[in-house]
Amino acid sequence: MLTLKATTDFQRVRREGQSWSHPLVVLTACPNDRNETRLGITASKSVGGAIARNRAKRRLREAMRRKEKESGISGGWDIVLIARTPLVKAEWRKVVDALNGLMQRSQIADGVIRDE
Repeated sequence: MLTLKATTDFQRVRREGQSWSHPLVVLTACPNDRNETRLGITASKSVGGAIARNRAKRRLREAMRRKEKESGISGGWDIVLIARTPLVKAEWRKVVDALNGLMQRSQIADGVIRDE
C-alpha cells in the first residue's frame, strides 16, 4: 500500500470522498485513477501531544498493514484515516474492531483482521 502524502490529496479525499465514522476513528475514501490504494493517516492536536498523536498513527498504520496482509484491500482507492482522542488509550482489540467495521461498511475490504 502506498502512502498518501500531499496536502492537496488529503484535501481532495476529504472534499470528494465519502466518510464513515466510529468513536475511535473516521475513514474517508475516494476512488483514484490508479491500480493501487494509497493510505493517509492524520491526528489533530485535539488527540494530544506529539507522543499521543504519533502513537495513534502507529496503531492505525499497523491495523491497516494487518488488514492488507490478511484480506487485501481492493485497489484504486485513496483512504484517509483520522484518529480520534479515545484511540490513544483504547485496547488493541477495539482498534482492530473499529477498523474492521469501517472497512466492511465502506466495502473497501471484506475480510476481518485477526487479532494475534
